Amino acid sequence: MKFAVKRHWWMWAVGALWHIFASGFLRVGVWQVLFVVILLDFFLIFPEASQFRYDIEYRQFTVKRFFYSDISFSCEAIVSVEVATLFTMRGGFRSAAINDLKIYSESFGAFRIMYSENPNRPGGRRKAVIVSPKDKEAFLDELRNNVDPQIIMINNQESAFKKKKDAQ
Repeated sequence: MKFAVKRHWWMWAVGALWHIFASGFLRVGVWQVLFVVILLDFFLIFPEASQFRYDIEYRQFTVKRFFYSDISFSCEAIVSVEVATLFTMRGGFRSAAINDLKIYSESFGAFRIMYSENPNRPGGRRKAVIVSPKDKEAFLDELRNNVDPQIIMINNQESAFKKKKDAQ
């Protein structure tokens, strides 16, 4: 099945403000800041912004992207599916009981899919991809058909890794 990507206008607005802020350093002759911002764009922002479609076919999950290579992995390699918090305001205080109290957190409909590079080797290196499908319910239904439903941690506060540890 193919799923379209949901775009958020505010992401582009924040990116534009980021570049306006960096270009302000050109006025005072600090061109290195703009150079660093452009490098960060190519390695961090543009790969995520270049996503245009998500495919789940033959138990293979693929993120199609413009100008960058596609990300493709087996559905058996998926370790967890969680709601991705893209905007989090932290507050409060640090102590042994309360660690980084969140005042506000928003996901904007994005999911964080964590997968293992080598699913046959336990404890292998894990990678994550953040996806934002237009039709979230259909996307999750199709994902539930292809992966173990216990690793989909949507609307659940318990960690998928803790669940697997408890099951052993």
